[in-house]
Amino acid sequence: MSKGKHSEEENKKTELGLHTIEKSFNRKIEETVTKLHNGSLRSGTRIEFEGSIVILGDINAGAEVIAEDHIIVLGVIRGLAHAGAKGNKKAIIAANSIEAPQIRIADIVKEMERPEDLEEMYQMPIKTKAYVEENEIILE
Repeated sequence: MSKGKHSEEENKKTELGLHTIEKSFNRKIEETVTKLHNGSLRSGTRIEFEGSIVILGDINAGAEVIAEDHIIVLGVIRGLAHAGAKGNKKAIIAANSIEAPQIRIADIVKEMERPEDLEEMYQMPIKTKAYVEENEIILE
């Protein structure tokens, strides 16, 4: 193979965007670029960022937050939160309360338990953190 030419495998990785996915898997997430959003997100609002996102407010039902790294919410998550969107399974989601019907970290989706009535809802423990352990999203 002559110098300057890519192998067939490298070309496939570039075409499929796999190079960036491999990069995000290996990147340290303790140090990340962070976007700060001041205020709650209403239905129909979408924020995407190639780093971590901190929301000073709620993510209401119908709103979406998608981050390559972490999502931190100083409020309640009722809408879509997708951390580690490019495959980073070390990403976390943290909030005062996670009440969304579904959350996502990397390619893992967690459907949330929905109480049948208000009394049952008030007896459920508040979930404030989500992370991946052994290819499963754990809620605490």
